Amino acid sequence: MKVFQKLDDFLDFGWAQITRGKTDKKSPARYPTFVTSSTDGSPNARTLVMRRCDRKNNEIEFHTDTASPKMLTLKENPRAGIHVWLPKLQLQIQMDVVVEVNVGDITIANWKNVPTNSRVTYGIIPSPGTVIGNPLDYNHTPDQKRFAVLVCHIQSIKLLLLGAKHICAYYKKTTNWQGEWVSP
Repeated sequence: MKVFQKLDDFLDFGWAQITRGKTDKKSPARYPTFVTSSTDGSPNARTLVMRRCDRKNNEIEFHTDTASPKMLTLKENPRAGIHVWLPKLQLQIQMDVVVEVNVGDITIANWKNVPTNSRVTYGIIPSPGTVIGNPLDYNHTPDQKRFAVLVCHIQSIKLLLLGAKHICAYYKKTTNWQGEWVSP
């Protein structure tokens, strides 16, 4: 296990893993768990594909269908959590984010970068979450108007590295990412 003595080095290590998730399709960081609160307050977790990350601006980006149930919950509460587990490194990354939802013309450039075979995800009829009679009672109808870009503005990052002695640190945007060691 790698041992970190400096908070900045540990945060750099965490961001390197997040960034790897964007460039390496085999990295578990590419497929984080995205958690919102449903309208009744219950947690709702799902796996999303990371489409962009930007350390300079503290952002992570995902795409979704505008008709998906998560859109309603994000409208009511734009706060969400992102969880990444990297088993080979024994590293857990947790992020609290505020989600900016972009739809319409502002997303056209993003839409053009979505591979044609992936566009079928945006525009399923009936809408995601709708009860259907049989497992295949839906149609793929790619529609740019049903495409949303979720820009997640990171507010905090918690890193937990497991080992003989676990290492844990917490970083917040409000402190300019000056971390604190915390008991695991």
